[in-house]
This record gives sequence, structure tokens and C-alpha cells, in this order.
Amino acid sequence: MTASAARPSAPQGARGGLALDGLAYGVDGLEAIVAFHLSDATIHAAWVKPGSGFTASAIAASLREVYKTSQVHARRLDFLSPSPLVEADAGDLSDPLVTMEIPGRVVVLRRVRSHVVATFFEATLPLGFVRLQAARIAAVLKPELPHDEAPTPSVGMPAMSAVPATLPAISDVPSTEEPEPEEPPARTLNFQAPGAVVVRSSKPPPRGTPAEIDRAKKLLAYLDAHAPDPHIVRLRVSLRAGIKPLALDHPESLGADAMVLLETAAEDILGIDRAELRSKL
Repeated sequence: MTASAARPSAPQGARGGLALDGLAYGVDGLEAIVAFHLSDATIHAAWVKPGSGFTASAIAASLREVYKTSQVHARRLDFLSPSPLVEADAGDLSDPLVTMEIPGRVVVLRRVRSHVVATFFEATLPLGFVRLQAARIAAVLKPELPHDEAPTPSVGMPAMSAVPATLPAISDVPSTEEPEPEEPPARTLNFQAPGAVVVRSSKPPPRGTPAEIDRAKKLLAYLDAHAPDPHIVRLRVSLRAGIKPLALDHPESLGADAMVLLETAAEDILGIDRAELRSKL
């Protein structure tokens, strides 16, 4: 990549949910990551580069409509039999990989179970690099996304039901439906507004003790050897613990509270409790 390619700004902290800023940091030309539910465009996690000119909540519904429309037209091509050279788990025509080249940006939409992961890149980047990075980001997010299933898309566009000439008064119709539960707030990152004054402590966080640093090294080595998909396990730890991938390569730089975050992330990835985890180190 050229030195002129823009890099995402350094992680600025997240307000709950997945720390996608750690995943986005260091990817040349990346402008946004938005993971949303295919049925209703509910945002599961999002990161948008400051100064991009849009927010995740403003584009999620439009991205859903683009993907749903692509599904409809892809299903009309179901007479195209898959090539025997295509891998069996590469998806089918009803779950297309959508790449949009629009002025100034390239957008890639990739379905992951009931969700769609949308990634935005600068248009100056090579298309092969864009698709490679989009696939890598979706692979890291896949274990973190819920396993609920989205409804099967219809073959054609849904027809609008006819509206009766007269409607009964709302007060005359007894309500039999239970009130819908409130949707949880979208888990997006909370960037500081331009010109905001940020008060930071001048005192650095306490470093871990030699015993804690040694335990962190053993924990990371155990994950590299036994966790599923070991080639991306450190990115998953970074995503869950909110620790930069570079810091995981240098455990001696971690603070005293990082060990708890690492152990919690390892428990979730390995599916074991803390006592069993510590017995293996």
C-alpha cells in the first residue's frame, strides 16, 4: 500500500458491545464496518471512521434493502447450476456477495447467518484488496454474531395489501397484542465530538506483576494451540477484551486489569469456566 492511503484513527474506546475500533485499526482505506440483522436492520455492532459524513443508523436500513433486492434477483438466476469447482460451503445464489462501486467508495455486503456485515473502503484501493479485507473482517465477526436465523426471502417482491375504504376507529378495536419490548440501543462506538474537551489522567495505569505477565503469556500460547480457528484467535481476543492486537503481541505492556479481560475472553472462546481454564495454564 502507498503511504498516502488513509488509515483509520487509533481506537478511541467503545460504549459497550463489540470493540470494532480494534478490528478496524491498521486496515488501509477502511471507512466503516456495520453488522446488522437482515430481517429488520437492527444494528448489532458498528464502527464508522470520524469524518466519513454518515452514521451507521442512517445507512443500515438502506443497506438492508440493497441486500434484500440482490437476494430477489439472485434467486431468479437459480437455473445457473453451481460449478463443481465451487466449494460446498461457499453459499448459494440466495445469499450473494454484493460489491458496490459508487463514487468515492466501495461497499461489500456479506451475509453471516441472520446478519449482514457491510464494509466500506476508499474507491482508490484495488478491488482484490477490498474483497480480501472484507472477507477477513467477516470471518473474525462470525463467531461473535448471534446464531438466530433470519426468515427465508420470498421469490418476488411482496405485494402491498389493499387498504379498505373505511377504517374502524382505533378506540373501537380491542387490542389483543402484547406490547412489543423495547429494542436495545445499537451497539456503536462513541467518538468525541469535534472540539470536545477530553480530560485524561496523567497517571499511567499500573503495570501487571511478573506473575500476571507470565500468566498472560501462557494464556495466549494456550489459545494459539487449542482455540478454534487459531489463525484469527488473537483478533477474537482483541475484539472481546477491547485490547489492541499489538498489545497482545507484547503482554509485558498490559495493565494490571488486562488479565481479567483476557481470561474472560478466553472463557467465552473456549467455552469453559475460569477454574478449568486456570487449571490448564
